[in-house]
Amino acid sequence: MSDNRDPQITGRRRVVGWLLVLVSFLGVVAASLAPARYVIHSPGAVINVFGSLDDKPIISIKGAKTYKTTGELDVLTVYVRGEPGNLPTWAEVIAAYFNSDQVLMPYDEVYAPNENKTQHDSQVSKMMLDSQRDAIAVALKKSGYVFKSWLAVDVVATGRPADGVIKPDDIIESVNSIEAKSLEAVVGQIENSGGKPVEFQIIRNGKPKTISVTPVIDPQVGAYRVGMQLGFRYDFPIDVNVDLGDVTGPSAGLTFTLGIIDTLDAGSLTSGNKVASTGTIGADGSVGAIGGVQLKMKAALDSGAKFMLAPLGNCNEIVGHVPAGLQVVAVKNIDEALAALEQLRVQNKPPTSTKLGCPIR
Repeated sequence: MSDNRDPQITGRRRVVGWLLVLVSFLGVVAASLAPARYVIHSPGAVINVFGSLDDKPIISIKGAKTYKTTGELDVLTVYVRGEPGNLPTWAEVIAAYFNSDQVLMPYDEVYAPNENKTQHDSQVSKMMLDSQRDAIAVALKKSGYVFKSWLAVDVVATGRPADGVIKPDDIIESVNSIEAKSLEAVVGQIENSGGKPVEFQIIRNGKPKTISVTPVIDPQVGAYRVGMQLGFRYDFPIDVNVDLGDVTGPSAGLTFTLGIIDTLDAGSLTSGNKVASTGTIGADGSVGAIGGVQLKMKAALDSGAKFMLAPLGNCNEIVGHVPAGLQVVAVKNIDEALAALEQLRVQNKPPTSTKLGCPIR
């Protein structure tokens, strides 16, 4: 039987076929490299606060006697891939989906609408600074120091009611003549305003002023807001500095607090153990929930820690997810954290968490 196919036509078809395969392949490659609106979270660095970064101690104190300690107190971090202007590729997202050590989150659940990198970095840096101040304050109070504190403005949001009226570093004396002793007191006056003007008694550049601001409903929280962030300022009696380099955010607050207390104490909070810790710290000593707690538990175990302190507010994410070989105790404030470490010292083993927080197994 003879083959009547034209060799030239057959050759052209073969070339066209390979071109289509190549184009399809390049299309798949291009699609995999296209940006995806997701954020990838992975276990990050584990840093001992009693150590150093770039030959500088992470915790340094002047004006008081300090003590070297045994053991480690570790800050747990989460590596974030994906930020305004720098999204991960679809290839990275697909790989993260099949990686149990990574967590995917939709971009819009992590970042505010129209938030740019400069705004995000500025906000995170402010949160870190407030966290450090509050950690120092709580630690010094626990160490017996007495000092003054006051509320001041950290950030004023562009385009919000306070914009152009209230300025960063304004000291908030009172709101509607109610003394501004806490963040809750200020927020309460704004939330209960019903949209009517709120009078802020402030001090700006050493001079008292009364400023009226009309709150509006913030759709993200469903409550009245004026668009400013506040933080405590302190007149510390000694010089305490905490420096974690490029690590930002407030989730190391609890660890900073414990590290400062330990540095000022002749004993050792960790009793020579390697202890991991995470949680924000409030000016009142409260420990707040953080993100990525499951990834941080993995990082703690992988770093060699057998005992970890975590916020009570993260119980739902912790229960049933604690890696084998790691004991986690959930605490709601600095006193419970210190009690857990004391029990570890006395019994030479991690305490049960049923009395100090959620029942974790």
